[in-house]
Order: sequence, then C-alpha cells, then structure tokens
Amino acid sequence: MIENYGNVRAVLNELRLALKNLRETGETYSIYIEKTGLAEEEQVEVLETLGRGHITINFNETDQPVEWYESQFSGIWIGTFKNGRDDSILHTVEVAKYPVIAGAYEEDMELAEADLQSWIDAAGL
Repeated sequence: MIENYGNVRAVLNELRLALKNLRETGETYSIYIEKTGLAEEEQVEVLETLGRGHITINFNETDQPVEWYESQFSGIWIGTFKNGRDDSILHTVEVAKYPVIAGAYEEDMELAEADLQSWIDAAGL
C-alpha cells in the first residue's frame, strides 16, 4: 500500500506539463515507467490513474510485439513491449499525438510509393 503519493503526483504533473508543451510546441515526451525510480505499487498507481481510452495500436511483426493504447487523457499513450513468450517486459508512457515509434518511417514510405507506382503501372491506370 502506498503511504505517500508524492512520487505519483510528481510523475502525473510531469505528464501534465508535457501535454501542455506538446500542445504549444509540438514536442513529444516519453518515459520508461520502470526506470522512473517509482516503487512497483507507484508504477501501478500511475498506470491505473492514466486509465485506458478508446484507441489501441498493435505492432506484431517482430519478436517483441508492442501494444499502445491512448490513456483516458488524450495525447498520453501507454506502450507495452512484450517478449517472445508474450510477457510484458517494458512499459512506456508517451505524450504525443500518436506513438512516435508507431509512425511510418521514411524508408517504408519510399518503398510503399514505389510499390504503389508498380501496381498502378501493372494495372494500366
């Protein structure tokens, strides 16, 4: 049981300020919840306070799949990285319009552009 919520309050205030900064400057922010120095009970309290919103993004094309979900606070995303046995190994909290790591990479978009052009050419469009 948590006796002093000061550390939890500090992390939540840090996230609130990061939201303000995202809104005003577009700058994203992220933390690894296990590396914050919070006790396990405090980590759970932060994640439970953030809650779960309506949007979930899954990335399964790797040995370490990731699930991101937007918290109940728009712009705050929780990422759960898993190992090959589907055990959670790392949690991130990211303040962003969407999880940055889930975004399309330049190289992937270049390949997609070429693939789409090949499809258009093959279809005679």
